[in-house]
Amino acid sequence: MNYIINILSLAGCIGLFLYGMKLMSESLQRISGNKLRSFTKYIASSRIKAVFSGLFITALLQASAVVSVITLSFVNVGMLSLSESIGILLGANIGTTIKIWLLSFIGFNSEMGLIALPIMGIALPFLFSKKEIRKNWSEFVFGFALLFFSLDLLNYFFDQTNANSALMSLLDGFYSNSFSAILIFLLAGIIITALVRSSSAIIALTLVMCANQWISFELGVATILGANIGTSITANIAALGANVHSKRMAISHTLIKVIGVIWVLLIFQWFIQATDYLTRQIINESPLSNASAAPLGLAVFHTFFNIANTILLIGAIPWLAKIAEKLIPAKNKKDELFGLKYINSPFSSSEIVLQEAEKEIVNLAKSCRKQFSRIPDLLNEKDENTYENLFKTIKEQEEIIDKIEDEINAYLNQTYRGKYSEKGLKRVKSMQRIIKELENVGDLVYHMAKSINRKNVQRAWFTNEQRDNLKGMYALLYSSFEVLIENLEKDYDKVAIDKAQMLELQINKLRSDLVKEQFEIPNTPDTNYKGMIIYADLIYASEKLADHIFNINEAIMGLK
Repeated sequence: MNYIINILSLAGCIGLFLYGMKLMSESLQRISGNKLRSFTKYIASSRIKAVFSGLFITALLQASAVVSVITLSFVNVGMLSLSESIGILLGANIGTTIKIWLLSFIGFNSEMGLIALPIMGIALPFLFSKKEIRKNWSEFVFGFALLFFSLDLLNYFFDQTNANSALMSLLDGFYSNSFSAILIFLLAGIIITALVRSSSAIIALTLVMCANQWISFELGVATILGANIGTSITANIAALGANVHSKRMAISHTLIKVIGVIWVLLIFQWFIQATDYLTRQIINESPLSNASAAPLGLAVFHTFFNIANTILLIGAIPWLAKIAEKLIPAKNKKDELFGLKYINSPFSSSEIVLQEAEKEIVNLAKSCRKQFSRIPDLLNEKDENTYENLFKTIKEQEEIIDKIEDEINAYLNQTYRGKYSEKGLKRVKSMQRIIKELENVGDLVYHMAKSINRKNVQRAWFTNEQRDNLKGMYALLYSSFEVLIENLEKDYDKVAIDKAQMLELQINKLRSDLVKEQFEIPNTPDTNYKGMIIYADLIYASEKLADHIFNINEAIMGLK
């Protein structure tokens, strides 16, 4: 019974730690918002800048898994090359070491555990603040305090756990620091980190176990090496449904980790001695002989390892990219087409990755424009086979647009599970309105195709004047699509709808003029009533199509 309680207590301590990390990371993401995303796009323009970009963002968010998923989304939308993404990942590896320094310095060399509860008490009232920025910062402070409170609980747990427990007896068998024991703890670090999807929890657990002499410093190092590989699995999982470029980026992440671990294992004892020397220069104590120095020693090792690995591999980024391309080859030209073109991450619950949805919406709008561009061709096509293929293509495109609309909407609904700023929630709702309007556009274009098809089936005909009028209307509509896509591709805060409004007014006026002309046609036995009805239907559908396009422009303006 005690054994079960101990396991559950340990799980509870780790759970509190992970929740504290989650609060800190998500609150910082909301505070930074679009500024952080813009910074990433700007700074990742060279290898060195990419490394510093990854370092800075990971140091700020303290969640390398989040950074890897963000980077993956940028690669997926073509905003970053594979080489630039590898640079960011190398920098992220260094940025994540700040976490272990905080834990080892503050968590083990201060009374932070004692003052964590009062800090949470101070932050608590502000968690219910209506002012968004105050609420976000209070969540950050609460998460920060919870982090060290959980670390204090972990220390207490290992200090109070019976030394004769089954777990302690099992660990005693590995205290020999043999190479086989090192490999076992390395593998354990990989597996546990992959399951928990957080290297932070495993690192914190390793620090506490070393400080309480449950495992040796060398085995702690092996566990952290394993956690480094295990954390790369998050990006690989996120890339499962993505395009070939994102899969290459994810495998590159794993390559960086694996290569680093291999060369450290080859000189393991020398690296341990170098870490021991550096630690003694800082606190004048050896982590090899003094358990109280082990947490700082592990921080030194983690930083030393990631900096050395980055220096070693930064010049080999093109080589790593080529290896990734060999490991993940493109099977054919359609290898990257899978429904949604940009959205890929099952962990995308942050405002930062709304970039994926924005790019997907632009792609959907371009699909609608392409579908509409076939309407004039359908109207004028004389060859029966070509006509049938055109009509079939328009119908298929309408089905694809419906499918993509459903998938983007499902993705945006999924993001509601995360916590968003007021601006972020407004953005999500406007995006949902936009994709619904685009789905209506696809339906209307298919309705136009069916009207033209009905004309052919009924052997109705249009006069040359009617054909010219439709040509003029379609030219205005195509211009409306061009302006819409231009606005969707812009920073939403810089969008103006003057052009869109002018085109909307021109289309409304043309529709009114053409309808008026219809009523002025004389009623004679030769009047082509079937053609007139279908012609009027196409005019009204065109005006309705223009309304939906303008509604999208208004939805974009609503985000300003």
